[in-house]
Amino acid sequence: MTLDAPQLRPDCHVNVRKLLLASGRYTRWVAYLSLAVVTCAGIALITAGFWLVPGDDEVRPADVIVVLAGGYERSLYAADLYHRGHAKKIWVSRPALEPSKLRLEQYGIIIPSEEEIHRAILLHKNVSPDDLEFFGSHSLSTAEEARSMRERVGSAPLRLLIVTSPAHTRRAGIIFKEALTGTGATAQVVATPYENFDTYWWRDQNSARMVVLEIAKMIYFGVGGRFF
Repeated sequence: MTLDAPQLRPDCHVNVRKLLLASGRYTRWVAYLSLAVVTCAGIALITAGFWLVPGDDEVRPADVIVVLAGGYERSLYAADLYHRGHAKKIWVSRPALEPSKLRLEQYGIIIPSEEEIHRAILLHKNVSPDDLEFFGSHSLSTAEEARSMRERVGSAPLRLLIVTSPAHTRRAGIIFKEALTGTGATAQVVATPYENFDTYWWRDQNSARMVVLEIAKMIYFGVGGRFF
């Protein structure tokens, strides 16, 4: 016995056609959206060297110059700002000791801590030792430095002038603004001119490394990630 193939009702043909048309429109919208996202991401990546570094605002007077952990070019500029009269005190971040230094100490090889090197630079540039202080304790990240600063200033209406690397200024500004909200303190973040940074970052290996790291760290911070 031969079975006839089932026949679709006319209204079923119409529904299938509508479904296919809707599916096609959905696919096109997904493709357009994906293209838009990729294009925006590409533009953001190419221009990262510009938007990571905010515009050159005039350096305002402050109560304290803050040197964040990192390159020693930061303390060089902090000394300049100090001698120009922007602030009478300098606070230097005390970061966590790097694992490589800890390992060397096991072999009796002692390398000065990062904050001590910053202090030596500042003293060499004729900053008074009475005007130098450390803040924080084994900070792992900018977020932890900002939290330590919040605890340090309390409700005091201090004006902080934070010195960091060019590519780090945008993220540092966001983090410190969030951390100091509700306190009496305010912060201006400035970039050290002693550190070379190419806004066309793909032309320079060091600039490329900094941009890639900063974008990754900004994304991590944006989704709620913090290292404490």
